[in-house]
Amino acid sequence: MGSIGSRSPALRILRLCLTHQRGLAVALVICVVVAGLIPPAFTVATGALIDAVAGGGGWLALAVVSALYLAQHVLAPIQQEIGTALARRVDASLTEQLMGVLARPPGLVHLEDPAMQDAIARAQGTLVGVTPGGAAPHVARVWMQRCQGIASLAIVGTWRWWAALALVPVYALAFAASRWHWHQVTQVIHGRVDELRRAYYLRKLALSAEIAKETRVFGLASWLVDRYRSAWTAVMDDVWRKRSEGWLAAVVIYGAMAAAEAAILIGVARQAASGELTVGRAVIIAGAVVAAGALGMFHDGHWYLGEAARALAQLADLQRAELGGVRGGTAPAGDLPRHAIRFEAVRFGYAGRDARVFDGLDLTIEAGRSLAIVGENGAGKTTLVKLLARLYDPDHGRITVDGIDLRELAPHAWHRRIAAIFQDFTQFELSAEDNVAFGALDRRADRAAVERAAQQAGAGPVVGRLARGWQTPLSRQFSAGTQLSGGEWQRLALARALFAVQAGAGVLVLDEPTASLDVRGEAEVYERFLELTRGVTTIVISHRFSTVRRADRIVVLEHGSVVEDGSHDALIAAGGRYATMYALQAARFAPEAGDA
Repeated sequence: MGSIGSRSPALRILRLCLTHQRGLAVALVICVVVAGLIPPAFTVATGALIDAVAGGGGWLALAVVSALYLAQHVLAPIQQEIGTALARRVDASLTEQLMGVLARPPGLVHLEDPAMQDAIARAQGTLVGVTPGGAAPHVARVWMQRCQGIASLAIVGTWRWWAALALVPVYALAFAASRWHWHQVTQVIHGRVDELRRAYYLRKLALSAEIAKETRVFGLASWLVDRYRSAWTAVMDDVWRKRSEGWLAAVVIYGAMAAAEAAILIGVARQAASGELTVGRAVIIAGAVVAAGALGMFHDGHWYLGEAARALAQLADLQRAELGGVRGGTAPAGDLPRHAIRFEAVRFGYAGRDARVFDGLDLTIEAGRSLAIVGENGAGKTTLVKLLARLYDPDHGRITVDGIDLRELAPHAWHRRIAAIFQDFTQFELSAEDNVAFGALDRRADRAAVERAAQQAGAGPVVGRLARGWQTPLSRQFSAGTQLSGGEWQRLALARALFAVQAGAGVLVLDEPTASLDVRGEAEVYERFLELTRGVTTIVISHRFSTVRRADRIVVLEHGSVVEDGSHDALIAAGGRYATMYALQAARFAPEAGDA
């Protein structure tokens, strides 16, 4: 990431604003220049008024002072409104860019990387309380003060050119020292991003309506507040400590700046007392000296601009970076698979974990048939599906589709061949129609197909009970919205998978999406699904053997390896791991055992 001092942060933010909202940015620049020149002009007009009054006149000077005073108060709200509008629009554009960056990789590796999450937080600027667009008003503030300071120095130069020149290095030193100190403080914040993200997560939990039931029942509300306070304070204590370390240097530097200004003011006062300067002229020079001091002040506006520029640099780094572990592949997916999907000596482990999930997995999935995968938690069932869907690539070995390495296929083309509903499937707080149509965006306008998929998944009655039918928002947080039960959500998710199959998906993955249904309900859903998707390569993951037994073929995973493979009857007859698990479950559900 580029250094904060490599380029003027104010210029970078101004350039950003000009790029995204030229009209508003130009209007803001005009306001800034005018607003920056008004105070020096007001000082000059005030001095002229004093001398004019002493000479028995002053009406013109009074009119000018009044006009400048009025202009200053009229311009301030205009400048604020322009800055606010500019901030909203620029941030909307940058957010869209960040969303594009994160959506670009087809896999999940970058989204699960803590370092990447830190980078995202920095790019958004949320950790320090200012976004790049939100810095636009600070650009106005900083440049207005600079215009005011430069004009004021010019006024001082009309009295003694060397006095104005002498103030320049004093102000430059004071500004540079303050900027360095603020940068040191910032380094503390950026070195604790992970801790701050944890603190903000606790705050999110305390404010979230979705988990309010558990936070209330378990008495977590006050605990979350206390934990957030302590986590946030732990970081901020170091920040405040770092800020307090520079107090002595600040006293010396600003004392030197005050001494230089005081020497000039004394000289002005002496000349005014001796009659070399009129009172009005002395007021003008003294006021200019005081106003020029803004050039030596590094305040929070400069800091916000620096952090906004840092966020822009982080966003630029993300845009240039190669994100995610799934890259490459340009071949079309066509109507694959026609024959088989094969895992060949596949090794895979998640980043940050010592143990591998798979260490030489071999598995053949025949096209057009149903396969059930069973095993204890942690056996690798869901990971197998993620590899199959190419959300990750194997560390070693390969996965082939009709003999073609999956890494040779264009990831997005292969994704269109997959219809997957995971156990933690997404409940989109959008319309009921969107929740189904998201299965195939290119076919979302086909309402008849959407409704057919819903009916086949048993979600038709669910939609029929909604106040606004298909257009009902599925969240109570929206007007006229509603909240579905777990089983109702699952039927909509299954409808989404069926809609994808109808749109051309050739591989259907059901990773325990019916966990909220009872045994009978789940059995009915899977029986219907296996019938409706006959001829589609179907992979079922479930802990319920009443569902598993309906598959054409069953494999048992254990410690990342296939330990048993066959039909339900063959595996029961073998008396191995599957038979043991089936017997244990059958003992708990006697009616289900009776179906054997």
